[in-house]
Amino acid sequence: MKCSDHIFRLLAPLGLIGLLVSGCFTQGARRADEALPTGLHPPRIQTSFAVSNLWFGKTWEIFVEGEDPDGDMDYIWVEVSQLGGNMWSNHRVYLEGDRKAHFKGVIHLPTPSLLSRSGWQTLRAVLRIHDRANHYSNPVTHEVELGRPTRTPVPAQWKAARAQRLGTVFFDFDLDRDGDHERIPLLR
Repeated sequence: MKCSDHIFRLLAPLGLIGLLVSGCFTQGARRADEALPTGLHPPRIQTSFAVSNLWFGKTWEIFVEGEDPDGDMDYIWVEVSQLGGNMWSNHRVYLEGDRKAHFKGVIHLPTPSLLSRSGWQTLRAVLRIHDRANHYSNPVTHEVELGRPTRTPVPAQWKAARAQRLGTVFFDFDLDRDGDHERIPLLR
């Protein structure tokens, strides 16, 4: 009998015991603010704005204002997808402090500066607000064409919201070099 067989016979029962015992442990303690009672009303996105054209290498700013009558908003769920490909991902932008009842701010989404392909790309972001009662707001969708100049300036009502940065969403763009569908991470 080989040494590896002896080791396997010794470790296999220990692994099985570890697997069975792992179900006996509870999850970590919840934060104190998560223990507060949740409300009955879902949150809602009051208004939002994002430019529809943007040069590669620029940061796409998605402006959003939301509220919840119960004041128990938890995070903004952001689903980002690159149209014409299989690239999509989900992100959470957490709302903290006084932002749980009402907020107005901006989410940043950096775009790649690498121009390994000609033409433009379309990027879509779908936003929903989630609260602790597990309600979701109405979805809001924005699209931007990358590789074209910005035609629409940011409206005056949103310029002050730039100071209220809600978070940054990093998306792994598929730049499709030579048809090999190589994924290039945004941050190197």
